[in-house]
Amino acid sequence: MGTSNHSSVILSETNQRTYHRLQQALRLQLRHQIFIAVCDNINLRNYLAQQLETDLLSPNQSKISSPLIRLKLDLSDPNPFEAIARWSAQNPSNLEHQPIIGFQILGVEHLTRQPPAIQWSFLRYLRTLEQYLEQLEFSLLLWISSPWLCCIEQSAPEFWNRRTGVFEWISDPTPSDVDASSVSEFSTEEKTPDPLKQLLDQIQSLQEQSASFSLRQAYQQLGTIYRDRIIAGDKTELNYTLGIQAYEKALEIIPETSFQLNHGSEPDNFIEIWNDLGTLYWMRFHQQIPEKNVSANVLVDLEQSLICYQNALMKTDPEIEPDLYIKIQKNLGIAYSNLATWQDTTQNLEQSIIAYTEALSYLKLTADQVNSVQIEDYATIQNNLGTLYWKLAQQSQPIPHLKAAITAYTEAMKFYTPQQDPLNYGLLQTNLGTAYWTLSQHQPSAKLLLQAIQAYHQALTYRTPESAPIACAATYNNLGIAYWHLANHYQKSEIRARLLKRAIVAYSKALSIARCLSPTQLTFDPLATHNNLGLTHYQLATDSNLPLLQATRISLLKTALKHHLQADINGLTQPETKPLTIGAISDSKLAEHHQTTLSYLLKTIRAFYNESGLQGQNLALSQIPGHLLPEILRVL
Repeated sequence: MGTSNHSSVILSETNQRTYHRLQQALRLQLRHQIFIAVCDNINLRNYLAQQLETDLLSPNQSKISSPLIRLKLDLSDPNPFEAIARWSAQNPSNLEHQPIIGFQILGVEHLTRQPPAIQWSFLRYLRTLEQYLEQLEFSLLLWISSPWLCCIEQSAPEFWNRRTGVFEWISDPTPSDVDASSVSEFSTEEKTPDPLKQLLDQIQSLQEQSASFSLRQAYQQLGTIYRDRIIAGDKTELNYTLGIQAYEKALEIIPETSFQLNHGSEPDNFIEIWNDLGTLYWMRFHQQIPEKNVSANVLVDLEQSLICYQNALMKTDPEIEPDLYIKIQKNLGIAYSNLATWQDTTQNLEQSIIAYTEALSYLKLTADQVNSVQIEDYATIQNNLGTLYWKLAQQSQPIPHLKAAITAYTEAMKFYTPQQDPLNYGLLQTNLGTAYWTLSQHQPSAKLLLQAIQAYHQALTYRTPESAPIACAATYNNLGIAYWHLANHYQKSEIRARLLKRAIVAYSKALSIARCLSPTQLTFDPLATHNNLGLTHYQLATDSNLPLLQATRISLLKTALKHHLQADINGLTQPETKPLTIGAISDSKLAEHHQTTLSYLLKTIRAFYNESGLQGQNLALSQIPGHLLPEILRVL
């Protein structure tokens, strides 16, 4: 504990955890790492800096200087990279005879008392990080006060974007009467040993012993710890970075180990490390993608995952390890499918199909040798193949690709039972129905539409408003579209009217469920459904071959008008009758959709006039909101 010459520093549990996270990150001894430490209490900051220097010493280093070098920022020329270069030039023997973990830079807080020109020069130096990065063979720990955190983020994005982690200590600012140079100790309360810290200590010891094989296993274990943290929900940027770097360190050690132990062949866990590294890159990609917009920098992680999976496959013998081969091919298929969303759609979809098909070729289901895992894998791959073929059909050769999608979905259906997995069974039936509907748009056929309708009805048995309201609403919407298209295949008014009425029921159920959900949850556009409902009522009202009373026709037209007006609310319409997920609408599409809805309104108003003259037209116009009247009257 502190003496009379030292003020006592007792860290809260949160601050102790922050300290240990930073210490663990530095112990990895990785290159080109940028850590930002934020602490407003100078006394605490100085203590933490010294404690790091002490804790990072290994037992046989007790008589030499710390592997974490402390440098003070030169306020006349605040370039932290030049400070490191100067120290390295002045201490070449230190670099040769002791392992250097990194440099910690102190003194940034004093810049607040310097002229603005000096402050801005510091930020400009940080922006030149890329020029020094290759020379920075160690880690850089920059200590700052909290006001500088926002400044660096906003004014030095090149430095901020390359950061490995930010560590913040919550404390009161340094009081004016406290000696900022004083040092004290941690609280001495008993703590349970940290397994991660123990592993990091083991890694440091193995590095000193040059025990390559054990060191590789330790780094693999370290990567798995960070991976498991992420899977458990701790998806911090630091966990991703340290997990990836641990696996990469394990792979760096493998060539030497392979030669020593396996006479040039790959060690048994080499493939697993490549696969797990690919999965971490893939997970970090999904953590970073902001909805529908992704930068080239973010795509690097996805592309890196593909490289890792391909490296794993190059080392895998499918005849000896078919299960591992299948797993990696599935991962490769998923990654290629993801990449197809952002670039080279056709090419990446085809690559995904190749990967899944290759997995299937080694996943042979036979009556005497099959288990539940194999069945689930087989059905999942077939379902994914169906979706890939459906997406590929939107790019080229729609008919053969849609037929391939239907074949895959049908094959998957053999292994899904609604009793065991009702929601996935309902999803698969919906996918099958959409594939039949899409094919019917390229090969007009009442039979295909009937098959789509049958699949949607099957899906709705298990996609109920109670068990899956979002999916249920979307499937009812799809069912309404299929009935509407089927109605237009028949000449007889009675048959057409019966199918249009079924479309109305399905559309109405979709909207009824959607009203209880947030718009952001929906996978279809309810405004488009209002337009479709309006159009369906209009068709019934204007079919002269139907034996309807005038009052009935007027009632149908009133309903049509109501739905078209609801479709125009906020101007967000999507009138295309496609059972697909509706994405964001551009300004040009918005204008187009508004004009389409306006044309529906005009048709309906004219139908009022045809049915009951000026009185009917005036009745319709009385329902039109003021912002639409000028446009409508101008055309009428």
